[in-house]
Amino acid sequence: MKLRDLIYSMLAKPAARRTAEASQQAKRLLVLTNGHNPTFTYYLEERLSRSPLASDIRGLTDRLDDLDPDGLFVIVCRYIRPRQLLWLYRNRRKLAGACLFIDDDVAATVTAKGGSLPYKAYLLAIGIAPLPVLNRLLTAVWASTPALAAALKAGGRSRSVTTLAPFPPQATITPAVSDGNKNPLIIAFHATGSHDAEHAFLVPVIREALARCQDIHFEVIAEGGPARLWSKARLPPERFALHPKRDWTGYLRETARRRTDIMLVPLLQSRMNDVRSGTKRFDAVRMGAAVIFSRCSVYERFADAEEILVGNDVSSWVEAICRLARDSETRQRTRQATLRAVSAILADTPTSFPIYPGNHSEKMPT
Repeated sequence: MKLRDLIYSMLAKPAARRTAEASQQAKRLLVLTNGHNPTFTYYLEERLSRSPLASDIRGLTDRLDDLDPDGLFVIVCRYIRPRQLLWLYRNRRKLAGACLFIDDDVAATVTAKGGSLPYKAYLLAIGIAPLPVLNRLLTAVWASTPALAAALKAGGRSRSVTTLAPFPPQATITPAVSDGNKNPLIIAFHATGSHDAEHAFLVPVIREALARCQDIHFEVIAEGGPARLWSKARLPPERFALHPKRDWTGYLRETARRRTDIMLVPLLQSRMNDVRSGTKRFDAVRMGAAVIFSRCSVYERFADAEEILVGNDVSSWVEAICRLARDSETRQRTRQATLRAVSAILADTPTSFPIYPGNHSEKMPT
């Protein structure tokens, strides 16, 4: 067994070890979230707005002492800190239930190649270290994809894991209005966190695409090692822009008002990537972009026949970029294809929380 696999097997995984009290019906919802972030926006925000139960949203540094725990159903969005974990433990018998929603295999991210050590230490501290205690309090685990649910059930020995697909607010998937910038064409890759391999893969792709297609401009959002990689990529400075990571609220605002022509969504095969959700489709629709995806299970699921999915080799990506750059009709067909894919995803998605086992909707409060 490889060392990374051994470490992965030893790290704690989410697992619901407690049974909800059948007599304790949820009266209110409490969501613990690390600020305004993509996970909250794409999975929880819209469902909370539609919930018949009143909800309270608290950040990870907020105190909970002022809350009445009786009948409270708690949704932990990815992470929890010790003070809030202690509050859950003290009030566990009064709670209607406690759920962890997770949209990444955190242990896989920590043990993957690439990624910064500070980021991995952060994940260990608030995503993995609390699990031995948190798992004893959880009555449910929700995962973003069937693949992630299967991985968590295998790794965490949870009684069950329920899939909760993305269901974003309409405003986050409304296509940007053209800002009138027709020349040059803007090609974008926006990825931070644990996408070092994808950044490295794209460097020779973009170098060749810029050489072959003179009317395109490339922008990338990157930090740390990937940012240094792009700054040394010897790309023509007048056709290349490297942007720092924005906070999520700022990123939503920026991408909703400025149209992008082509969005690149590479995803290389790994334990971490194989369980991801295809929420990049929502970003692409909001940006009004034609998209090129990696051909992989994540994006083949729900793919429209006219979306562009290519193998992870340089020549295929360069060819796809230049084909889109040279043909406005193909770009428009590709945009419409991703719009159809998003519509298909949302048409098949439950709009409420699976609070009770076997029930994919909330019960009305008594």
